[in-house]
Amino acid sequence: IMDMPPSPTKPAVKKSAPKKKGNQHKEGVFSPIVVAAGAILGEQSLIKIRGKVIALHSDLIKSFVGTSDSAFGQAVQEQIFNFVDTDNSGYLDKAEVAVA
Repeated sequence: IMDMPPSPTKPAVKKSAPKKKGNQHKEGVFSPIVVAAGAILGEQSLIKIRGKVIALHSDLIKSFVGTSDSAFGQAVQEQIFNFVDTDNSGYLDKAEVAVA
């Protein structure tokens, strides 16, 4: 489904990703909820609940990714590919991937 056209290859220079230190997101869309929950529940309870929510979210993502080989997963991938392949070339170019 998602074949890439052949392109010239050159040796890839591997860059190491910068390491994240501490909490990088000080304010985001959920910040007001988190601040309110911390004030109501207390910091320790909030930390436990956040851990559970993050674990549930991770499990949900794993479940979805696990369906990629099923007929449903293949159909979803094909629809996503067709949506992103705006020029209907059968390939995704850099501009199409950047928009996606």
